[in-house]
Amino acid sequence: MANSANQAVESLRKEQREQRKDEKEARGKGENELDKALEGTFPASDPVAPQSPTKPGAPQRRA
Repeated sequence: MANSANQAVESLRKEQREQRKDEKEARGKGENELDKALEGTFPASDPVAPQSPTKPGAPQRRA
């Protein structure tokens, strides 16, 4: 019985290690794809403006 329990524990640990390895590989692949997609969307020297431009003294627009 003890030998059977040890085999079960070892099998579980092996399966968990494999799952963690697979998750790390999948996470890395997704990050690489995201980086490639972002590089193609806009140049780093021209970031997106966080606000819309306004002129000093111009009347405010109503939303």
